[in-house]
Amino acid sequence: MVNDRLQPRSDWSSAGRLAILSSVLFLSGIGSLIFETLWLRLSGLTFGNSIWSAALILSSFMAGMALGNAFAASSRIRRWRPLQLYAFLELLIAFLGCAIVFGLPLLGEWLRPLFQALWNYQSILLGLRFVLSFLLLLLPATAMGLTLPVLVEDSFLQSAEFGRAIGILYGVNTLGAVAGAVLGEAYLVEAFGLLGTALAAGAATSIAAATALLLARRDGAALPPARHPLPLRLRITYHPPWRLLFVSFVTGGILLCLEVVWFRFLRLYVASSSTAFSIMLAVVLVGIGLGGVVSGAMHSRLARSNLLLPILLLFAAILTLLCYEFFPAEIAQTSPNVFDIRSWPQIAMLSFALMFPVALISGIIFPLIVARVQTSVGDRMNSTGLTTLFNTSGAALGPLLTSFVLLPAVGFQWSLLLCAASYTLLAIFVSERGNWSFTRPLGIATSALLAAFILIVALFPYRRDQAHFAHASLPYVMDGRGNLIAQVIKKVEGTSDTWQLVRRDLFGEPYYCRLLTNGFSMSATLPRSQRYMRLFAYLPLALRPESEDALLICYGCGVTADAFTHESRLKRIDIVDISREVFDLAPFYSGPYSANPLRDPRVITFVQDGRFFLQGSPRQYDIITGEPPPPKVAGSVNLYTEEFFSLMNSRLKQGGIATFWLPVDQLKVGEAKAILRAFRNAFPNTSVWAGADEEWIMMGIKGPGRRVEEGEIRRLLSNPGTGADLRRMGIEVPEQLGALFLMDGEEIDRITGEIAPLTDFYPKRLSDAAWDESASHRFASTYMVASSAIQRFLDSAMINKIWPPTLNKPLQSYFIVRETRYFSRVQGSNALAELDLYLRHSRLRVPVLEILGSDEFRLSIAETVAHNSEMPPPETVPDLVAGALARRDFDDAIRLLESEKKLGALELNDLFILTYLYCVNGEVNKAEDLVASSSGLIKRDWFVDWLWGKLQAEFGFHPPP
Repeated sequence: MVNDRLQPRSDWSSAGRLAILSSVLFLSGIGSLIFETLWLRLSGLTFGNSIWSAALILSSFMAGMALGNAFAASSRIRRWRPLQLYAFLELLIAFLGCAIVFGLPLLGEWLRPLFQALWNYQSILLGLRFVLSFLLLLLPATAMGLTLPVLVEDSFLQSAEFGRAIGILYGVNTLGAVAGAVLGEAYLVEAFGLLGTALAAGAATSIAAATALLLARRDGAALPPARHPLPLRLRITYHPPWRLLFVSFVTGGILLCLEVVWFRFLRLYVASSSTAFSIMLAVVLVGIGLGGVVSGAMHSRLARSNLLLPILLLFAAILTLLCYEFFPAEIAQTSPNVFDIRSWPQIAMLSFALMFPVALISGIIFPLIVARVQTSVGDRMNSTGLTTLFNTSGAALGPLLTSFVLLPAVGFQWSLLLCAASYTLLAIFVSERGNWSFTRPLGIATSALLAAFILIVALFPYRRDQAHFAHASLPYVMDGRGNLIAQVIKKVEGTSDTWQLVRRDLFGEPYYCRLLTNGFSMSATLPRSQRYMRLFAYLPLALRPESEDALLICYGCGVTADAFTHESRLKRIDIVDISREVFDLAPFYSGPYSANPLRDPRVITFVQDGRFFLQGSPRQYDIITGEPPPPKVAGSVNLYTEEFFSLMNSRLKQGGIATFWLPVDQLKVGEAKAILRAFRNAFPNTSVWAGADEEWIMMGIKGPGRRVEEGEIRRLLSNPGTGADLRRMGIEVPEQLGALFLMDGEEIDRITGEIAPLTDFYPKRLSDAAWDESASHRFASTYMVASSAIQRFLDSAMINKIWPPTLNKPLQSYFIVRETRYFSRVQGSNALAELDLYLRHSRLRVPVLEILGSDEFRLSIAETVAHNSEMPPPETVPDLVAGALARRDFDDAIRLLESEKKLGALELNDLFILTYLYCVNGEVNKAEDLVASSSGLIKRDWFVDWLWGKLQAEFGFHPPP
């Protein structure tokens, strides 16, 4: 019986009270979700972002929540009003939440010596990280687990129907979490950074606490001082309804299993970005929240029968399969620009179609279970805490089971089937005799739903997953005309991602491979991609030839790792990647000059978050580089921040060199400058280098560096392993390394003077919005103009300290080659005029191959196929012609083109090339005869007028009238 002093002095209706408390919980949901995402994000930076580290951090948070639920399940409030205790809990969450966000980066710095001391004892280090993360999140997570159970003890709600109250409160609290997920990601983090977002979350929870305190004050006079300071007293006087609690445990586990599977599946269709994850999470939470509200609003109807729970579970099972089977894949347009902000409504539609119905049913089920538990337990706080304890425990185990067992073992489709089957088995387990009585409508409904589930399973399209995999790989295996150009040779559903290895064949032989992570091309062995990836290694090797230790962060397709293995002076090559599957795929790559660098005895691999490796490893290196994911892929932004680059600097030996990727063509100009500013802040001795593309390479030297001798650079080109590799990439003479220079630190200071750096606390300086290609071209082209580029090179104080001046004299021609190649790609060019420039004014091979649409890899395959054939297959002739011209063997090129002419396969462009080659080779008469015999094919235009004029002026060619 309630004491007179506890009776409310006002006569508010329970409905009005419920509305006010719902608004309090809505604010609480906003703050709690924002805090949770910030804690997990910053804990990952402190304790690591590997799948194991992330699991440990999440488990720590869920364990704290479960502890709060356990207190609520086993305690009674004494000497405190529920609203007062609730306000105290919210203020504790606000204070500790902000303290953790502000303190975690400092904690990482303080723990670094300890991590380094325990680096060789990984099991102990893993345990330490779990203990630390658990202790760090224990109090605020426990407080979060207590808030809802404590609030339902409010004396004004005693007159309200418990099932109605718990449904509405639970649902509104979850909808507040929706608002927190969307508000934090869409606005707060970008506007105020992580620290400002934490303060906003603290403000939301503080307002909820203040509102609760005002309500408590209005309710009546304060209670007399407590004899005992603790507000809770452990007391269990009930017999737990184990059957219902088991249902709560399993439903919590199934829903979180499904959430992991759904997110994995959707990433085959949508961009892996932080905003996309927020939208997907919001859809699940909207379903749960609305389900809770529906359960509360309709509780009087839903609670009339104990037979509804099995029916709802069967509905969940059926909807799990139907939403997957009828997933509207056709509305997901495949586009190379996956970060286009216009695709977010599309993400929301796909997410609603797949996840919302089951999430809605789950939201209805939980309050029903709590209400039924309350009929056995009696006390409202105990019943809420007890049910939530089991539900949270299941939710904690669900993601671990899915990520580490189900997905790697059976894949996402069978995981969905197993979740649906679990719902069905649970429905049978919780059913009563009346559920199977055909004399009752609900009995008929239960039997009909079970039969429908069995029928759906029998007719289920078990190969549907192949269509979803095919959608993800479609842009990379088909060309624009629908022709098959590549094939998937390996699929792996791993602990954290879905991997597909795509291989492109040429003339029946492997040409290059592409690694797809979910629906995104993470890396590839295309020749043009290999150039900058190999330069990650060769630039520092050229400028620090005495290097013995190298660290590669992110393995990718192994291109940079392979470049390191070509250098015999290196004694140790450490390679770190967050995914074991990336290493497991290494033996499956094939193509010209392809090798598995992991077989090199100097290579040591680490399955670890690269950032935590830098933080925890005590070893220092001569060279640190990376083949990282693109900056806008989810989770990658913290590999491009000032703090990450500072960690790279700290792991370098004095004079050591770090290189890192800056994909200007995948960023807005301001975003590229923010990364440049971050790198410059971490490395005072900074420079930027690039070939004839927008795949820039940032290079930082720890300390002033030293001048490299010409002979040391030439050794890299003369060494059989490194030299051949560099020449295939288009670095054929030492001067071309110098001609890669774009800018030094002083130029970075000039162009980023008013640009804030990309940092851990302001990750949204790298947005999810689409980049502006034309703006990127304008920005990059400024640094490709040869005249200004050579001047920046010669004027650079850094270059004058490290570059041998004896290699400066012939540099201009190589800067001109880079300029010509770049503008040819971006704007187009007169290909024959460019070919003439390379053939007659340089001895370089690769520009000749490129202007003719070939490369050293294509040429190698074409020459191999031609060698094994009596006559070169027609499809190999263009590459063989390019190879002959790269050797300046005009006779062989003419012979090949003449053979094509005899077969009637000579195209118009080839006719122009043959005409040009006749003239260059001193056979002007043959050129004139060829043009005369082909006059019907040639239509006069600007190009023909240019060509006739050039040949006439330089070789005495007489064009046809």
